[in-house]
Amino acid sequence: MRVKRTKAYKKVMKLYQQSFGFREPYQVLVSADFLLEGVAKNLEVIKTLEDALQGKVKPLITFCSIRDVREEGEHRSKAIAVSKGFEKRRCPHKDPVPGSQCISEILGDENKYNYCVAVQDEMLRARLRKVPGVPLVCVKQSTMVLEKPQDVVKQMADSKSREKLGLSDLERKMLEAVKKKDREEKLALMPPKHKKKKKGPKGPNPLSVKKSKKGVSTPSSDKTKSKQTMKPPSGSSIPGAQSSATPAKPGTSVAGIKRGLSSGQEAPSVRTKKIRVSGFMQQPTSNGPSQSTSGQQQKSRRKRENSKA
Repeated sequence: MRVKRTKAYKKVMKLYQQSFGFREPYQVLVSADFLLEGVAKNLEVIKTLEDALQGKVKPLITFCSIRDVREEGEHRSKAIAVSKGFEKRRCPHKDPVPGSQCISEILGDENKYNYCVAVQDEMLRARLRKVPGVPLVCVKQSTMVLEKPQDVVKQMADSKSREKLGLSDLERKMLEAVKKKDREEKLALMPPKHKKKKKGPKGPNPLSVKKSKKGVSTPSSDKTKSKQTMKPPSGSSIPGAQSSATPAKPGTSVAGIKRGLSSGQEAPSVRTKKIRVSGFMQQPTSNGPSQSTSGQQQKSRRKRENSKA
């Protein structure tokens, strides 16, 4: 047998093993027409079956198939001799029926006992292709051929492999119980959550609200007041200068000072105030000349001393 064919047959039988539970030795139901065809081609039936299925085989034949072999005229004796080496499979038929019908009834719709079928009848093979998990063997040009699995077989194999890889019902229940326990432990360790306050209309931001002006003096108002009170003195030669000196009291003028000195009164002191003028300080002059007043005060003192003497 060719290397490529043996690899393909191994792959097919591995699919049946993994998906449908086939095990060696494979149980092979042999039909009468297959046995007669193999004898006619001078094939060693058991050995060629082992080559086709890539493993040890256990050939089975029903009583209905043996009856069909005995009724055949050509190659009958040789086929009967070969069938004696097969194991007899009991069938439920009291009266014998055709071998193809007997095999199809034994397999049913499920192939419960994992039988392989060696048959030449085309009608029977077409019927068995609809049953998933049935390897079919036939003789073509003096060689045993194992048919490729149908698409239905591949789909069922995929679904069964997924079920095997997945979790069982007991494992699912155990996993759910463990997850539930873990959740409860996490909730117990977590601190209690505070209830969220319901969102409603919010008041104004206190930082963005303007303060009331009642009884509060702002720096801007103070600046305006100082500007109003600060007026430049009359006769000041410096432009833009502002004086905050209070108005002179009556009797502080030059004429008033002279009258007081003549009457013997002391000259009032004249207060002066510094004025800030754009970057330098200036001491304003008084209303009368300071030098003349000081000389008059000295004269008045001398007169008083002379009169007392």
